[in-house]
This record gives sequence, C-alpha cells and structure tokens, in this order.
Amino acid sequence: MKQRYIWAITLLVVLLLTVAAACVPATAPNPAPATPPTSPRNGGRRGASGTLTKINGDILTLTTSQGSVTVKTIADNTTIQNVTAGTLADLHEGQYVIATGSQDANGNVTATSIMIRPQGQGVPPVPPDRAPRANPTTSPRSGGGWRGAGGTLTKIDGNTLTLTTSQGTVTLLFIADNTTIQNFTTGTLADLHEGQSLNVMGPQDAAGNVTATSIIIQPQGHVALPAPPPGA
Repeated sequence: MKQRYIWAITLLVVLLLTVAAACVPATAPNPAPATPPTSPRNGGRRGASGTLTKINGDILTLTTSQGSVTVKTIADNTTIQNVTAGTLADLHEGQYVIATGSQDANGNVTATSIMIRPQGQGVPPVPPDRAPRANPTTSPRSGGGWRGAGGTLTKIDGNTLTLTTSQGTVTLLFIADNTTIQNFTTGTLADLHEGQSLNVMGPQDAAGNVTATSIIIQPQGHVALPAPPPGA
C-alpha cells in the first residue's frame, strides 16, 4: 500500500512537470545583427583625382593611383574650374579666399596656401580622402597647429590680410615666403585636354565610375588640392 502511494505521488509530479514544460513558450534564438555594407559607393558623394588620359565626347577616362576611373560629365550641371598659379598681386579686397596654414592661440593664420575663388563662389568640393580629419571649430587652438580659414578679403596691408568669415569672425592671415597662391576661374568642357591633372567630385557607382558634378583642372604638375577647413 505504501509503495503504491509513492508511485502515485511520483506519477503526479511527472505529470505536473510535463504540463509546466508545455506551457513555457519556446525561446526564439536572437537574430544575428545585420551586417552593414562595407563602404557602399552606390549614389554616395565621392570623387577621384588623377590624370586625364582619354576624352570621348562627355566621357572621360581618369588614371588614378588605384587604376582607371570612368567619369561622365553633364554639360548643364557639371562645374568646371581652372586653377592657375598666382601671386600676392592677384589678391584684392572683396575676393573670397581660402587659406590653410598654422594657427596661433588667437586664431591668426600664417598661410602656406591661399585659394582665390571666383566671384560668388565659396568652398570648392574636395574628394573625401583629401578632407582634413580635425575640426578647427572644436580642436584646441594651441599655437602651431594646422588650421585654416575661408571668407571675404576685407583688407590688405602688405603681407597681412584681414578676412571676414561667414560667422563674422575677422582673421589675420600672415603670408610667408613659401605661401602658394592659386587662382580659380570658371571653365568649360573645351578646357579639358588629355594629360591634365583633375580633381573630380560626384556620385560614384558600385564599379567606381563617377558622374561628375565638379571638375577642377590643376596646374601642370599638380594633382592634389590643399584641403579647405570644414565649415569655412
């Protein structure tokens, strides 16, 4: 009798455990996190720099350090600019200029490079691999750091320039003996010739081909533009 009682209790416990297990919902495995695509080029704003090796109507072949890139120009929308070497005499009040160089604790820049922009145009587009990594608006201005400024030239006093930026800030630019000055002028498709060095910006497809929104024709022997400061 006692043994039957023990078996009955054991059977009841087993039944209760079985029912409880059936009521517990199965735990679904956590889905694996989606893997983001690595550096998609589809539709992104990118660019290329290199030597123009072939012109076929509105299709350009650009030879870069990574290989050939096909560039399609859109006559109505592609901005083309010529760059020529300039001098201090090319600077005039009212011009929009972009300067890069070393900046002291007060924000004054000793310029190593000055770009003179066409009337009504500001910062030129720059390929991402040329862009500066530090943001001068958030980086400390302890003397001697690389910085830059972009704005309207409001005063020229010898080799000292006064620049007014979009924020209204006045920056003094001291021109050194080794300062490079470049003039930017508006160009057309007719200005493109094989052998030129180009900086191209525009959306890039998965194959690396660029639909150009901006083309900058560099002086003979030059490839890369000095990068303007972000937000200048």
